[in-house]
Amino acid sequence: MLKKLLLITFLFLFVLIPKKISAQQEFSGDFYAITDFSSVIEVQKDTTLLITETISVNFPDYRHGIYRVIPITYSVRGKTLNSRLKVLRITDGEGKSVHYEKSRRGQSVSLKIGDPDITLTGLQTYVITYTVDRVIQRYETHDEVYWNITGSEWDTDILKASAVVRSSFAEIERSECFGGPIGTTSKECRAESSEKESSFSATTQLGYGQDFTVVVALDKNSELIFPGRFETLLLISADNWGYPISLIPFGIMIYFWFKKGRDKRFLADTVYYKPKDAKETTVSPFARKFLPMVYHPIDGFTPSQIGTIVDEKVDIHDIVAEIVELARLGFLRIEKIEKDKLIGKETDYAIYKLEKDVAKLNEYQLYLLDKLFDKDYTSASIKGIERLFKDNDRRLKDLLKLTTNENIVLISSLKNKFYAHLEEFRKELYKSLGNEKIFDGKVDQVRGKWIAIFVGLDAVVAILLFNFVNITANFFPLIIFGLLSVPSFFFAYAMPRKTAWGYSLYQQIRGLAYYLKKGKWRHEIAEKHLFFEEMIPLAISLEVIDKLAKDMQDLGVKPPSYFAGTATGTLYSDLSTFESRASTNLVSAPGGKGSSSWSGGSGFSGGGSGGGFGGGGGGSW
Repeated sequence: MLKKLLLITFLFLFVLIPKKISAQQEFSGDFYAITDFSSVIEVQKDTTLLITETISVNFPDYRHGIYRVIPITYSVRGKTLNSRLKVLRITDGEGKSVHYEKSRRGQSVSLKIGDPDITLTGLQTYVITYTVDRVIQRYETHDEVYWNITGSEWDTDILKASAVVRSSFAEIERSECFGGPIGTTSKECRAESSEKESSFSATTQLGYGQDFTVVVALDKNSELIFPGRFETLLLISADNWGYPISLIPFGIMIYFWFKKGRDKRFLADTVYYKPKDAKETTVSPFARKFLPMVYHPIDGFTPSQIGTIVDEKVDIHDIVAEIVELARLGFLRIEKIEKDKLIGKETDYAIYKLEKDVAKLNEYQLYLLDKLFDKDYTSASIKGIERLFKDNDRRLKDLLKLTTNENIVLISSLKNKFYAHLEEFRKELYKSLGNEKIFDGKVDQVRGKWIAIFVGLDAVVAILLFNFVNITANFFPLIIFGLLSVPSFFFAYAMPRKTAWGYSLYQQIRGLAYYLKKGKWRHEIAEKHLFFEEMIPLAISLEVIDKLAKDMQDLGVKPPSYFAGTATGTLYSDLSTFESRASTNLVSAPGGKGSSSWSGGSGFSGGGSGGGFGGGGGGSW
């Protein structure tokens, strides 16, 4: 009984489980197959290849024909190569012409073969004859034909594949073939060779993802005539147009920077005043810049202007420096406020508005002074003042009165609010430098113009390069373009040009910054109290306040009169803390939206199925 059950079960499974169907049996239903794919490759004297592909297909139902996709653009040793495929004719098995349409598909040419008004069934033969150029590669020991016969992108099986390579003008030294899964070194094929002809045949059924590739080594002592150097150079240039295109934005930016972005300077050696004979030249990018000795403030210029001249941008340090400068000039007073906490102390800074004629202030200074004491900030300061002085009724009453009159503001109250005024301050400051003829034009407008040109150029070139990559698969020009975009942007950013006088001021400021950083600069010439108060705003704009404050503290210099609530022993930490707190609160904005200062090789060396030239695939329609 058990044996009978086992027998019945076996027969049941034998009937239901799908059996592997042979290739010859697969012609029923909608399946079609390529019954034979043969290729004859003839090496011409001018090194072109004359290729004749004979493709026999069996259509089980009505079809118009087939399409054949053949790659024509390759990446060889880092360069793009266009094989310049030329279709000579397409016929049927009897030699009659067959209608076809040729189109470009990325790196390949697509041949749609057949008449859209005619349908065919059964066994059909298509003979495609075409030439390709420049695919014979030259090596030290041999010249080489490395050709993918069938390609791996067919939508059906290839039951039989073969190829012949004929070389009448160069002796064949050796031959090899690869057959099997793409990218492997599988050799499911046979190769036979004589001096003038090599024959190849695949020993396995091919299909999607499988290739049949041949490689033939030709004697270098031959009658083949390769393109000359000049012709080769022209062809390489035409095929690799992506490389020069990738250099265009960088080339344009560096050219215009060299012509219009380099600073001017006086021919005279002095930088401290305008010479009478004001002859000018441009500053060489390779010149060693003279560093003058400067121990004093720069007459006629405020700290924010000086900070902008030296780095050609308005940043938050310049604005903090200008606040301190307004205090030094008597328009403001800054006071450090501390309140004991359970652990440590809470520190804030109050800025008081003082009554003084503002007629001599610049527009950007007036704007800053006005916006610092906006009623929204003074109102927001009330809560902070009440918290800090709740145990000191008299002081609290006095400060609240000042707040009511909009004459006091806490640095902490500017957080997430003052950022909205920074851009207008920048514009006013750039305008003032333009009026002083420090730059050749308004810095923000010149820089904005050239950054816009750079962005436009980059966008156009990027579109062209993506098209180049699409048709060549050569990414190197795109990589070069990406790498050069960084210096190109900086050349665009550096386009604002200093006038000769602006460059002289720039040199003075560099000298001043150097000696400020040198340490104890005034003490060395026994003038330790002279200019210190004037230097604090400048040190903030030049970002050397930490060094100056430390030197002042080491020398025992008293805190400036406009900076209350601190002592000599804490001057360094107090000035540094104020600069840091003010910078943070001025630029802080809700949600973080605020401003701030902001492929080819030899088939005999690592070759394999799917390598070399040729390949592609096709299907029916």
